[in-house]
Amino acid sequence: MTFQIPDNHTQCVVCQQPFFCQQSLEFVITGEYQVRAEVLATRQAQGFTGVMQGGLITALHDSAMLHCLFAHQICAMTVKLETRFHHPIPLGKLLEVEAQWVNTRRKIYELQSQIVVEGRVCSTAKSQFIECENGERGK
Repeated sequence: MTFQIPDNHTQCVVCQQPFFCQQSLEFVITGEYQVRAEVLATRQAQGFTGVMQGGLITALHDSAMLHCLFAHQICAMTVKLETRFHHPIPLGKLLEVEAQWVNTRRKIYELQSQIVVEGRVCSTAKSQFIECENGERGK
């Protein structure tokens, strides 16, 4: 099951860019509070030879968690993001990025995500988001 992206997010440099093989990231709902996407990183995502660049890994986590909120028609912005790198993410291998909404406190949305390659958790992240000031929601 897919969902609509808010109009103010349709030009996102991470979601609509050449770092991955597909034209854009396509997240699907996998549970009530979860989304998932499969991604094949290209050489444009390279940091050190043969592995994905850390900033792009962090951006991928951020995008997954944001899309988890979009799936509930919530337009929000990141206020805090923490990424852990467990293993290098190789280029040219299919990776799965999953995000889950875990809590909401005082209008702050708390989410977590992980990136898995061939069954191995390579990176995890947790984040906090706040709803966009203008209150725009997905359509």
